[in-house]
Amino acid sequence: MNKELEGRTFDIPDNVMAHIKQYSGQGNSANGGARAYNLLTTGKVTYGQLKRILHDMKYMDKVQNPLQYNLYGGQPMEKWGSTHLNGERQMIKDRKSSRKKADDIGAITGMRSNAYLGDHTKKDNYIPPRNQMKSNSDKSAVSPIVTGSIFEEIKRIKQLMK
Repeated sequence: MNKELEGRTFDIPDNVMAHIKQYSGQGNSANGGARAYNLLTTGKVTYGQLKRILHDMKYMDKVQNPLQYNLYGGQPMEKWGSTHLNGERQMIKDRKSSRKKADDIGAITGMRSNAYLGDHTKKDNYIPPRNQMKSNSDKSAVSPIVTGSIFEEIKRIKQLMK
């Protein structure tokens, strides 16, 4: 789900911009002033930034650092950000769910595709080795045929039989 939201930008609502602008002159870069300036100048926030802002706001001490909390957008940013992200995530989930239902209904030939699974290819290091001389029990072990010890065993058996 994050893959589909990655790189998207969202417009910050006017009430959040007004809240940040109210406190923007009081902060410095150590307590969120640089982030506030960036948000005010662009008027947009990326998915990654919004996720980070909400995470920081959730775990910051709002009583000890009220200026930092307000420079991040305060209560309006927290409310809008969580609502907006949940809505975007739910929209992707609903789209995948409806696609899966449509695939299940329309699968007359028996071919179904799962909307929740992405296309992938196997990496080269996961393909089993094609060298039949290698042992299957351990990827790094080499069978006795390669080392020649099996031939020595055969010679000993022949000598004992004589």
